[in-house]
Amino acid sequence: EKIHKKQTKIISYKDWIIQSLKIKQKSIIDNAKYNFFTQKKVLECSLKILKTEELKKFLNFLCYECPGIFDLEVINIISCDKNFTQKFNLIFKEEKIISQVFDCNKYLILDAVDENLNLFSDFDSKIYSNAIFSLDIEILNSPMLLVYGSKDNHFLSNKAFDLIFYLSKVIEKKLIDLV
Repeated sequence: EKIHKKQTKIISYKDWIIQSLKIKQKSIIDNAKYNFFTQKKVLECSLKILKTEELKKFLNFLCYECPGIFDLEVINIISCDKNFTQKFNLIFKEEKIISQVFDCNKYLILDAVDENLNLFSDFDSKIYSNAIFSLDIEILNSPMLLVYGSKDNHFLSNKAFDLIFYLSKVIEKKLIDLV
């Protein structure tokens, strides 16, 4: 009986491979579902953004409606232009802080929040992960950041990177058109 009990704990290599592939396949399918639904949200938001003709309405949609659509705590623009940020209720930060993450190549960063930068210090919710897109410097002739903030690890897996980048480019284009 002892020999029989030991043998039942052993699984064949073939069974292990099959089980491993099932787990990977489930992960791929789950990721595909996530991307499909996120893509749908991104496209719907992009259409609303592109149809908006007034800067104030565009920024209100971006900052107040879009976070709920994407289950985020924050979508906002960070600028060192105090008049612009006050007029449209955006995030003001000193240029030296923005310059620490700003990249002229319009790069998108997905990572855990850098507490030293205090980009989200004005919000009640603790932001754990973020996506940061460097907007075209010529919009206001100073560096600006488009930021997405989440209270969970939303941006640590790099899921939907291309979709976030696409949405960021749509937002940037609309800003160029309206400012």
